[in-house]
Amino acid sequence: MNKGIVGSIIVVMLGAITSGALAESEPIVSEPHRPVIGCLANEQLTGNWGGVRSSLKESGVSISVENVFEYSGVIDGGVNQTDSHRNLFTADIEIDTEALFDLKGGTFFVQFLSVTAEKGGSGDAGDLQGYTNIESENSLDTLYEFWYQQVLFNGRFRVKIGKVDANSEFAYVAPLKEVSAACEFTHSSAGFQPSIAGFPSYPNSAMSVNLFITPYDGDETQLTFGYGLYDGAAGVDGVSTGSRGPSSFFSSKLSDDYFHVAEGQFAWDEAGGLPGGSLSVGGWLHTGDWDTFSGGVEDGTAGWYATIQQQLTAPDEENRGRGFYLFGQYGHSDDSVVEVGQVFSAGVLQNGLGDFRPDDLLGVYASYADLSDDAAAGFEEDELAVEALYRFTITSAVSIQPGLQYIFNPSGDPSVDDAFVGQLRFIIAL
Repeated sequence: MNKGIVGSIIVVMLGAITSGALAESEPIVSEPHRPVIGCLANEQLTGNWGGVRSSLKESGVSISVENVFEYSGVIDGGVNQTDSHRNLFTADIEIDTEALFDLKGGTFFVQFLSVTAEKGGSGDAGDLQGYTNIESENSLDTLYEFWYQQVLFNGRFRVKIGKVDANSEFAYVAPLKEVSAACEFTHSSAGFQPSIAGFPSYPNSAMSVNLFITPYDGDETQLTFGYGLYDGAAGVDGVSTGSRGPSSFFSSKLSDDYFHVAEGQFAWDEAGGLPGGSLSVGGWLHTGDWDTFSGGVEDGTAGWYATIQQQLTAPDEENRGRGFYLFGQYGHSDDSVVEVGQVFSAGVLQNGLGDFRPDDLLGVYASYADLSDDAAAGFEEDELAVEALYRFTITSAVSIQPGLQYIFNPSGDPSVDDAFVGQLRFIIAL
């Protein structure tokens, strides 16, 4: 996509941020979104800690601890028919400044993250997109997110400053009634679009400034615009921003590259007799110097994306979050620089299986990566990944999620056989 067009998208969205009538009503789209394991239930295995947890919450301090352990193996095909495992642990502290300091609309958020280094995973399957979204090349123990957010004008304007995972604000399928259908799948492309070059997301969050405005918020529809300026050091300069503070956010010997992203999101509720849905369109620009596959250097690279989600059924008003969901995503980039020139993905999810298993999930997802057509890139085919999952909800804090994936043409390499992968994920809110 032409960088001038992306720049125009960003300018238009910035213009929307600084204009528009502000109205007061309840938002249709749930806030906030949390990447990777943000779809968890809202109770904890360790309970109320003898009343300490609820007492802290009344004072404005909420503590959440979650752990995901995953065991997987390549059953057939791929590079190696072997198994591997990985573990992701997060501990969050969220402070409501109104409850604690009488400062209305403010939130402090800190997240400690610990993840083990990958010893197999996509390396065994040979896939390019990444069949597991908690895979990390290196071990990481760090303050992964650290930010302050201020909401103004009856919730219609929001600013967030600090170390942020960009995928928690941009380029994700927006949750409806606390459900993001794409978020439930383990394949990386369901939450993270592989066509976005240098995206400051897991495992590399980055320092940022984010602005959002909702110029229209009616009874059944909502329109929101957002813009984010992120440290782009991880994209082309090899700086591990996920383990750093603000040092590389400012122009320095480490990096002078930035990642810009702007997005417009439209959400609707009870439209056309359906329970609700959302549509988002965004553009991004990374200012770094990117090596092209043909041996040249490109001054910056850009692209765009779109997501959509529609809830098709809901059992009743009391259980509006349960039901059948359909979602899709698209991403486009410059395939002279980026391995994935386009990505098309779609999925279906049944949240709740009636009275028999009201909290279980059943879903199918597919992601087609149109790999670079540049002859120098060396891709002979495109990659398609298909995932099927079932999540057993043992309690509101403990879930077991078995899944199967089949990866056609891993990394577009005809010498690698199609990979059949089995997964077993354990999710615990502590």
